[in-house]
Amino acid sequence: MAKKRSTAAEALLEAHVQFMLTQLQGAALRERVEREVDALLADAERLRLDQVVTREAVKETVRVYAVKLELNAGIPELVADIAQRVHGHPIHARTRLGELLSDQQFREILDKLLEMQELRERLLDETVSNPVYSALAADIVYHGIRDYLSHNKLTGSIPGAKTAMKLGKSVISRATPGLENAIEERLKGYVSKNIKSTLSQSRRFLTDRFDADSIREVALDLWARLKRSRVSAFRDLLRAADLEDFFVIGYEYWHSLRKTEWYVTLIDAGVDGFFDRYGTISLGELLEEIGISRDMLVADAMRFAPQAIDGLARSGLLEGMIRRNLEAFYRSGAVEKIVSG
Repeated sequence: MAKKRSTAAEALLEAHVQFMLTQLQGAALRERVEREVDALLADAERLRLDQVVTREAVKETVRVYAVKLELNAGIPELVADIAQRVHGHPIHARTRLGELLSDQQFREILDKLLEMQELRERLLDETVSNPVYSALAADIVYHGIRDYLSHNKLTGSIPGAKTAMKLGKSVISRATPGLENAIEERLKGYVSKNIKSTLSQSRRFLTDRFDADSIREVALDLWARLKRSRVSAFRDLLRAADLEDFFVIGYEYWHSLRKTEWYVTLIDAGVDGFFDRYGTISLGELLEEIGISRDMLVADAMRFAPQAIDGLARSGLLEGMIRRNLEAFYRSGAVEKIVSG
């Protein structure tokens, strides 16, 4: 009797396996996918986000991938391959900037940037107060004064003036060695001493010249000339190796940044913001809110499932996967009890 019950359970297992194989292949697959998607969406209307997952579980998952995950050596190699393909793609030679960014989009971005007057003034202040800018301004003023004294129109218009100046300079140099250098140092000292006033005047000049209207006019004029340029003209300024280097630099920066409290705190704040907004609404509403429809789910499933399932079936793996999920039940004794009953 036990042998018969075992044979019956095995027969049912085989029948179930074959049934599932037919359900997952051919025309039956789409019908099954649509039925499952419809059932899942119906269930989603009855479940809230905070009923199926906690914000702490999401935070921990995000931390694993955004903070703790270490990329192996294959990622840089992959990035290098992608950079080579992207950089050398022929589409750059037949695509113009205006095709990637419309005039209206450029104006909207420009207007938004121009609204940020406080940021613009802050950048201007930081630039003017920067020691490099101060040194540049001092150097320009110094060379301007020196060149004026050496090449001004007055000395050029008086006959013999240049010769006299050269002669006088020569005589002074012989009579008082080092005087020329001393004068130059005094001039540099004077410029450095008065550079604050010069910088203040340059800031007022920049503020007056770089108001919103002036910047808009310059930017629109520049865009009118650049939008007809092909992307390849700018690609040539950036090598594929540069793209790889930027990735390495960015990765190293991210690798150190993600260890900071600031980074982790912002991740948690983002998850909290998501749950505060969507935690108490149904999963169906959430899918609708982010724009995922029933047709999209079906289309995505049918885009990948048929080929994947067909590959598993041809390799003999599909039947084994189905069998592993069913045989534990059919060999548990439960089926034998039902059959014997």
